[in-house]
Amino acid sequence: MSITVVISTSIMFTPYFAAQAAGQGAWISVLAAGLIACIPTAAAVAVMAKFPRQSVIQAMPQLLGVFLGKIVSLLYACFFLFFAALAVWRMEAFAIRFLIPDTPQLVIRVIFLLGVAYGALSGSTPLLRTNAYLMPLEILVPILTVILPAARLNFNFLLPLFEQGVKSVINGTVLLLGWFCQVPVVILMFQRHVSDALLQGGGRKAVLGTLVATVTLGLGIIGILAAFGPEQTSTMFYPAFALVRIISVSTFLEHTEVIFVVVWVASIFLATTFYIQAFAESISDILNFKGKSAKVWIMLISIFILTVWPLFFNFSFYVLLSTIRDIGAAAGTAFGGVFPLLLLVRVIIAPPKQKQKKAEPQAELSSSETEGGVFGSEIEDGGEQKS
Repeated sequence: MSITVVISTSIMFTPYFAAQAAGQGAWISVLAAGLIACIPTAAAVAVMAKFPRQSVIQAMPQLLGVFLGKIVSLLYACFFLFFAALAVWRMEAFAIRFLIPDTPQLVIRVIFLLGVAYGALSGSTPLLRTNAYLMPLEILVPILTVILPAARLNFNFLLPLFEQGVKSVINGTVLLLGWFCQVPVVILMFQRHVSDALLQGGGRKAVLGTLVATVTLGLGIIGILAAFGPEQTSTMFYPAFALVRIISVSTFLEHTEVIFVVVWVASIFLATTFYIQAFAESISDILNFKGKSAKVWIMLISIFILTVWPLFFNFSFYVLLSTIRDIGAAAGTAFGGVFPLLLLVRVIIAPPKQKQKKAEPQAELSSSETEGGVFGSEIEDGGEQKS
């Protein structure tokens, strides 16, 4: 799931931002950001291993105390809702620009959020199972965008290294780090769904997932830079989409952008659904709500907020770009990068007391997603999913 969240929220605009910040060194920034993100990823796994069958929100009272724990949990809830809003905003902007420009923006938003509402109410298990089928395509598409047009790509655009200095590459790395740090965020919320058997070597598996996302995005940006050059890429809002539009496979697959769009829309749908579920779980745990009905109302209220808030603000496309670049990246770094490291320090300094095993089923039942969502879909024995 973490790979899906990172790729879906990064593939569209981050090549444009990275090329502006680092020029032909943008691909180095991607690799550096991904490698750095491995550190908080491992930290998140280590922290949540101390709290089996719990999300980070449920563990906050033991980590930071009741008062401070609720404050930090509320900040995380706001972060989840903010990133859900950014995901919807991305999808709207792309659909209006390329897919259905004559359709009112409100209609696009309502249709998309209706699907998100159904997915969120269905629970985490269907979400994770859907992701298991979609994730290979998310990895395959960027690889194909480099392989298929390889004869027409000019890899000299990637050289010389550090032509604009090391500082520009560092700036690009800082800009991209926030999106890679979504991996620890997914772990903090979804590691509770991983079975005990799969938790063995969980840190290595999580780091491997981060590296897979890094290589996937790195290949995509390498292909973009080799196709258009850093100067042109820095002026293109959607360079990844522009690249797939010029790729064809003989005469039987002349429009590869269709595959790209379908995979990306499905991926951004899953990412939005994850953040809505995380928001509902967080608010429910902060307020100590019990049962499924409370989570249903929280999800519906969050969907309503995401539907109506743009009606009160006349934000332009450029506001979206600046929000993603300036606020989104910083928020991702803070909640996915800094906080997991601080929590790990807290766990190392004062290890939490182990709860008795008889208390574990209660923690598990507190999450409607673990039981298949509000529609009551059953989970097969041993059917816990990888996060």
